[in-house]
Parts: sequence; structure tokens; C-alpha cells
Amino acid sequence: MRCSSTNICNNYKSLLEEARSTPTVVSQSNIQILLVIAIVLASLAGIGYSMGGYQFAFLEINHLSSYIYPTLLENLTVFGDGVFLLALVLLFSCRHIRFHWTVLFTTIVSAIVVNLLKDYFAMPRPPAVLDPEAFNLLGRAYKSRSFPSGHSMTAFLLATICFCYVQNLYFKVSIMTLAVLVGLSRVLIGVHWPADVLIGGSLGVVLGVAGVMVTAKWKAGICAYVHLFTLTLLVIACIMIFVDGNDYKLALPLLYVVSAAALFRVFKNYIWVR
Repeated sequence: MRCSSTNICNNYKSLLEEARSTPTVVSQSNIQILLVIAIVLASLAGIGYSMGGYQFAFLEINHLSSYIYPTLLENLTVFGDGVFLLALVLLFSCRHIRFHWTVLFTTIVSAIVVNLLKDYFAMPRPPAVLDPEAFNLLGRAYKSRSFPSGHSMTAFLLATICFCYVQNLYFKVSIMTLAVLVGLSRVLIGVHWPADVLIGGSLGVVLGVAGVMVTAKWKAGICAYVHLFTLTLLVIACIMIFVDGNDYKLALPLLYVVSAAALFRVFKNYIWVR
């Protein structure tokens, strides 16, 4: 193996050419399934709200956390953390430039949408409303900007993108199940109402579908400048995990391992090349 500027440039050019020559096929059946999921999530939120108000089913779900190990809950909920998910993207799709373009586009759009909605509605979280003895809380007691759940939106967003890009049915079901569990964990650890999670998940699916469809036709991101910018952001996300850590301390070993492995993959695939 050799590490030279010529090899690095040639390797990168081949990755770009492969990305440009391989079209993204958006399956209509996948889109239909995903939109049904979004409708179901939004409908459950509407039904729950009409029957029990904004706080419907929170205590019933949250009290179940007494039977679940805190380590499991904290390791599960970080799969909705945007920085950690970017590290996962780098780990499992290090060379997939088209996928990176879709992730960049949808991440920017979803970040704008979720922050605008959080600021507009400014709904209080459970720790700001309920007596501390009335529910179970893990981690930091966030009190504001509850609606919608950013973790749930991010988890369903990335799950939707993966659902469209991969062909394996088992993986599709697994990634969507994981997104559901991430959303559920936000209620179990006591930082979101079920309505936040359901609407956040629905928005994540819709934005994910839109992002896949837009980036399949708009190929502006499949160029060296945009992709190197994206790759830099992904690397920074990994470094931030080591620098800033995470609110959920029991999940730090998982975060550190994933980040270190992702950075190694970047070195192996982009720098230390044949």
C-alpha cells in the first residue's frame, strides 16, 4: 500500500465517476410504504390528542421505563442524536457519495424545519410540567422546545433514506423498527410527550422521502467541492463526540467506538490508498 497524492486523487476521482454514472432509482412502492407510515404516525397523534390532549399516554408509557435497564435506554435514544447518526453514516457508507449528498440535503432542510417548529410552538417538556416524583427521568431535565421531537425526526429521517437506498427487506424492517424504538425511548426517559414523537417521526419520513426524490434528480451535490464539504462535516461530527461527549453518559462507550471506527474508515478509504 502506498500513500501518495497521486493515488489519493485518482481514488477520489474514481469514486466521483462511479457516483455520477450510477443513477439513484427511487422505487414508487418504497415511497408509498413510507408515506403510509407517515400518515399512520400523524393519525395516531391526532387520535391521541383528541382523546387525551397533548399529554396523552405519557405516564402510561413512561412508567414502563422502570422495567428497562437505563444503559439500554440511553444507548437506544442516542440513535436519534444527529451528531451520532452522522458518525454512523460515515462508518457504514464511507464511500457512497450519492448517499452523502442526500444526507447533507435532508439534514439541512430538517434542521431548519424542526428548529422553526420548536421555536414557533415553544411547548414545555414533561420536566417543566409534571412533579418530578410523578414520572421517570433519565439524563438532563430538558424543559422547553418539546414539539416536535428532534431525535424522533432525525431517526425517522435517516431510516427513510436508508429504506430508499437499500434493497434488503430485513434491513428495511430493522431500520424502521429502530426508529420506532428511538421515538419510544424519548417518552420512556421522560423528555418528550408521545405527540412530539409521533409528529416528529411523521415529519422525518416526509422530509426523508422529499430529500431522496430531490437529490435523485438534482445532482449538484455529486461534485468534489460539495462532497468534500460534506465529508468534512461528517469528520467534524466524529471529532465533536470525543470533545463534547453526550448528555447520556452510559452511551459514551458506543459513541466513542463508532466515531473512532468511522475516522479509521475515512483514513483507509480516502488517504491510505493503493
